[in-house]
Amino acid sequence: MRKKELEIPLRIRKLEAELKRLPESHPKYQEISDEYGRRMSGYRGEQSLKYYLSFLKEKNYSIFHNLRLPDISGEHFFEIDLLLTSPTYQLIIDAKHYRGELYFDGKFDQLIQTYKDTKKSYHCPVAQINRHQLQLKRLLETFKLPSPPIENLVAFTNPNAIIDASKDFKHFHKVIKSPSFLSKIDLFEKRNKQEILDKKQLQKVSKLLLKKHTPHDHDILAQFGIKEHELIKGVRCPKCNKIPMERTPRSWRCTKCNYTSKTAYLNSLVDYSLLIGNTITNQQLRDFLKLPTRSGAKTIFKSLNLEYRGDLKARVYIIPDDFEKILKEFE
Repeated sequence: MRKKELEIPLRIRKLEAELKRLPESHPKYQEISDEYGRRMSGYRGEQSLKYYLSFLKEKNYSIFHNLRLPDISGEHFFEIDLLLTSPTYQLIIDAKHYRGELYFDGKFDQLIQTYKDTKKSYHCPVAQINRHQLQLKRLLETFKLPSPPIENLVAFTNPNAIIDASKDFKHFHKVIKSPSFLSKIDLFEKRNKQEILDKKQLQKVSKLLLKKHTPHDHDILAQFGIKEHELIKGVRCPKCNKIPMERTPRSWRCTKCNYTSKTAYLNSLVDYSLLIGNTITNQQLRDFLKLPTRSGAKTIFKSLNLEYRGDLKARVYIIPDDFEKILKEFE
């Protein structure tokens, strides 16, 4: 049973919006692009694993995607790509969709990726899931819940990836390619047969995990030291991402791909909410979309029927958390 569905994490959406609104020559562009690439690799890996998850007996497992849970120290959080809970054991999965040759270096506890003659070094993902294993166990114990055995895996989902390891790498049994996932599940089920969590306790664990899940909602501009004036402003083309689109009497037209739309500004409002915040004034809308008149911004607000506070020139509109879902009504 899926307790928390797979969605594009908020942090990825913020990084993507940031990249679309920065020139590639910006000094922070590559750093943002690298983080975006790493996180998208995890997301694509989870997408690929959904096929294999469909073979699990639904009544035996609760499935949680992209959990961000507090460490019991209260000082930081830990993120789990995929967590399976059952009456007899739990399984933490770190999904990767890396390309090229992947080499686990046991001496320095790192993963080295070679792709198109370029080498990159990452922290060893096995060390990370071992740490998450301990953090999850402590969290459950803090709330007086039984802690069944916790297994963990690093799953590589790119079929073309080549995996190798040094002789002193001791955790090869925790590293798989996705076709081996179900055989690992079979192994875990055979060695974890004792029921630790009854139905009521499983429900308590699920409620705790969902309650403690804390999305990584922070100021993405501040993280990279970027000021709002450094962003490329204007209406972004929904098809090719060119900024700005050109305003015509009845629509918006992209000067690059010639796409036209009466509501092209909607995706740019999503960009605003991800990068700047969920409140916006007439002046802020005009500045971000490069609208020439106050009346033009007022027309947009009226069409969206957003909640607001204040009157006339002091009015502040509120962009709801589910704004992207609302936009589908305009498509």
